[in-house]
Amino acid sequence: MASYRNISMDFWTDSKVVDDFTPEDRYIYLYCMTNPHTNLCGCYEVSIKQIANETGYNNDSVERLLKRLDSAHNVIRYSAQTKELLILNWCRYNWSTSEKLNKPLLGEIRKVKNDLFREYLAARYNERSTVTAQYNAAEDGHPEVPPATSTARTAGCGLPRRNTPG
Repeated sequence: MASYRNISMDFWTDSKVVDDFTPEDRYIYLYCMTNPHTNLCGCYEVSIKQIANETGYNNDSVERLLKRLDSAHNVIRYSAQTKELLILNWCRYNWSTSEKLNKPLLGEIRKVKNDLFREYLAARYNERSTVTAQYNAAEDGHPEVPPATSTARTAGCGLPRRNTPG
């Protein structure tokens, strides 16, 4: 885990952030990108209670804000079942093109418990030009987590849009 995270100054001028995010949305999204649980692949285990303790919000507020970042802003996914948070497009801003990144990155992706999150990350991993052996998350032998109850797809990210919390 890195001891710090760089955030592009463009974050503060991005039209989506400026026009659509409330101050609370910005704060919790910055937390999602910079908290001590983040890792190389952008998917990490953190509970609602941990987020509440670390941000000063209560559990209900954290759940509401994470739901907004998911459904209204389409920037994260949270699985209550595995207590994992996935930052969509993390790879765009945090994965270098270095071949040296492949092995540790794959190691982090393999640790992801949520099948849909692992499949999303595997697809992003396999898009890297330095990958010589494709990773198939479905063949990795992880224990299955019960699937979400939605079949609607989120445009461009390959993850289902949840209709129910969790």
